[in-house]
Amino acid sequence: MNEQFVKDITKAVQKTPIDQELPAGATPRRYEPECGVQKHNERIHKESGVVDIKGLPFSFRKPPKPIGRTAVVQCNKCGHITGGTTATIGVICKNCGEFSTVSEVTLDR
Repeated sequence: MNEQFVKDITKAVQKTPIDQELPAGATPRRYEPECGVQKHNERIHKESGVVDIKGLPFSFRKPPKPIGRTAVVQCNKCGHITGGTTATIGVICKNCGEFSTVSEVTLDR
């Protein structure tokens, strides 16, 4: 290769910062659908709904959120007891005002 070309490339690479991030919408779409973006998205949603009905081993739907049963939970930082569900992992405690993990409390009746 031409030595001057290599020097120019090396100089350009050294000036380019690493870990750059582009803001959203800074570059145009790589593929612009003929019918327009809105109709394209509508067609995708319509066709994925049809595929969900056919009983395939996969789905295009969002995964179900764990609901859990109603339970009494305790803040692991200060011990404050509050209501929640068995799926509750953490809360902002009303007593200490900090985010904390919680554990289920069993009540003796």
